[in-house]
Amino acid sequence: MLGETIKELRKAKQLTLQNVADMTGLSVAFLSQVENDQANPTLSTLRKLSAALGTSVFALLAHGEGGDGFVKVDETRRKSFTLPRGDAVFEQLSVSMPSNRLQVLRCVLEPGNATCDEPMPHGTWNGEEWAIVLEGEVIFEVGQEQHRLVAGDCVHFHPVLPHRYQNVGTTRAVVVAVVSPPSY
Repeated sequence: MLGETIKELRKAKQLTLQNVADMTGLSVAFLSQVENDQANPTLSTLRKLSAALGTSVFALLAHGEGGDGFVKVDETRRKSFTLPRGDAVFEQLSVSMPSNRLQVLRCVLEPGNATCDEPMPHGTWNGEEWAIVLEGEVIFEVGQEQHRLVAGDCVHFHPVLPHRYQNVGTTRAVVVAVVSPPSY
């Protein structure tokens, strides 16, 4: 379970609950409840925990996969999520490998939908994000700039720059992004 994975990673890094509490701003009592599967952490909490444990949210959720260097991820094994204040559906196409160096996400946007209500950052300055539009037409906002992208167009940027994708077309849009290191 998720709590067991968090506890294993914390202990492997020789961190106490108090250490993790200090790093995340979460209480020791709440962290104990999460580790014992008595509380369900939000996406925001999982992001804090993954940062403190030096991993990604999906590494927490998919812990233990990819140990032999190969994983087939068919549709039944993919995890989906939406971001707070967004209406796009993200699908994790990759799983956590032991090296944990990249993450591949598929984002589906219905007409008028966006990944979040305003551009937001994630990751670190030493990170990178690359994305390609597979279907549809989107406006890619990064900082104060807007770029119209259609099927086949790509972008490459630092994910700490506030950004978002918005479907401005009349059909669904599909974007595939590769993030390194993983930050969702």
